[in-house]
Amino acid sequence: MESQECKDAEAHLKRAEADLEVAHEAEKAAEDEIGVAIHEIHEAEEHRHHEIHFDVDGEPYETDKHELTPNQIIVEFGKMNPADHYLVQIVDGHTDNYQGRGDEPIKLRNCMNFQIVSTGPKPVSHGPIITGVGVFVDGLHSLGFAPKNLPDRPDHIIIDYIVQSGRFAGRSVRLGFIVPPDFPMTTPTGPHVSPRIHPFHPGSDLGHPLGGVHESQAAPFVQGAGGDWQYWSRPCPDWATGKKTAAAYMSHIYRLWETQ
Repeated sequence: MESQECKDAEAHLKRAEADLEVAHEAEKAAEDEIGVAIHEIHEAEEHRHHEIHFDVDGEPYETDKHELTPNQIIVEFGKMNPADHYLVQIVDGHTDNYQGRGDEPIKLRNCMNFQIVSTGPKPVSHGPIITGVGVFVDGLHSLGFAPKNLPDRPDHIIIDYIVQSGRFAGRSVRLGFIVPPDFPMTTPTGPHVSPRIHPFHPGSDLGHPLGGVHESQAAPFVQGAGGDWQYWSRPCPDWATGKKTAAAYMSHIYRLWETQ
């Protein structure tokens, strides 16, 4: 007959075995939780690496899609209507025009830079020129331009510009801007253009592109930068309700050249 001591030892052994089984189950559950966590980390890393970062009108966006059409970019990120807007891509200060190709897929990659251009009319104005400077220069740098200011005139900005569309496409010009002190609340009223493209015609009766072409307003650029200059009185439309960025203003400049 078993002694009480043997019975106690056997009971103790069974309890130990049961505890060990519980420990094994807890260990397996912990390993499963670790496996799930590692999988989630890998998925997050994979998702992060697959995200594409790009700019639209100077503002940063991201997507996990590798292709988007110009119209999708205009609607999803610009919150605009493709019926009266089209997309351009800025590459090293130059542009690739997607007008008429709104449904053509674009293979996306990091650091792409897009502008949305309005096809609306461009009014002519006789308003005064407001001087100043602000974040406009930084915006031009981010677009690939190398802005310089006139000597002793930090608010008078000049860039080299290659016309991308319209009848002057491929032509190298200089553009000058007088930046108001409250940019981006107020937009430059230019541009100033060198060399002269059109005959001087200050009146607005001819409309764009021949009307509102001034000589006297361009005098500071003639004196400070040399060469022939003229001022085009072309206010940027919808500035009050649009995206107030240097990229948005350069979309306006792009459109001015396209509609020559």
